[in-house]
This record gives sequence, structure tokens and C-alpha cells, in this order.
Amino acid sequence: MKATGDESEARTRWFADVMAGRGTGERRDAAMAVGDHTQALLVELETVFGAGAWVATAILAVAVIEAHLREQAIVAGRVIDPYLNAGTLFAEAGLDERFDVLRRARNRALHVSDPPTLTVDMHWFEAERLEAEARFAIRLVAAALYGGALPEEPEEEE
Repeated sequence: MKATGDESEARTRWFADVMAGRGTGERRDAAMAVGDHTQALLVELETVFGAGAWVATAILAVAVIEAHLREQAIVAGRVIDPYLNAGTLFAEAGLDERFDVLRRARNRALHVSDPPTLTVDMHWFEAERLEAEARFAIRLVAAALYGGALPEEPEEEE
């Protein structure tokens, strides 16, 4: 689904507000350094979210968090195996279970299964659920990068 200019602009403003912590409580560490790789992925994340690419948003959200954790380890002088999977990386970083929920959603989107967990029809008939999951993912990224309150899980479709 292609976003109109107004929809895209509204999403971009919402994204910026979430990253800045507006409306979500104070950030615990407003001065948190975000590395170049993470910043580059954030630009991509903002772009796909603004376009309404909900599945791509969830996929990239995990990549942003993973990149940030790896960059923070490098800054701290820790060595992390470059092949360490995201689940283990998230657990070792002490991230809340909600981050693993996001990681598992990313895996379901990327890995083929029988029955399929991702279909073309989902873009039309489950768009609201996919958008809610994408917004949840954006809020988790903000919490991982800048601190602040963790979002609740997205509501299940009825």
C-alpha cells in the first residue's frame, strides 16, 4: 500500500516524536550516543515506516537494535562474536521479553513456514494489525536507543 504525502508526513512526524521522547515520558539517557551504522539504519527505518511498509519496519527495527547493541559493545571495548544471533545478543544485553517478541516477529516475516506466516492478503486484510506492530517496533527501538518507558505489546486483532 502506497502512502499519500499527508500520511507519510504524519508518520514521519510521529516517528520523530517517538525518537525524541515526546508523549512517552522522559528519556533516561538523552545523551546516549548512537553510532553511524545505527543512524544509517534509523534513516531506512524512518523511510519504510513513513511509506507504510509495516513488515519492513518490524524487520529493520530488529536490525537497528542489534546494530546499536554491537556498536555500544565496541565503544565499551567488549568483544562480541559477529555471528552471535540477535536472540542471544538481546538476552545478554538484559533486554525485556518484549524485544524478543519483536525478534520472533521479524523471524516469522523472514523465514518461510508451512502454513505461511506472511501472505499478500495480510497487507490488505490485516493492515491495522501490521501497522500496530510496526508502531510497537518503533517504540521499542526508541526505548533501546534512548531509554524511557517500554511500550505495552500491540493489541491482538479481534
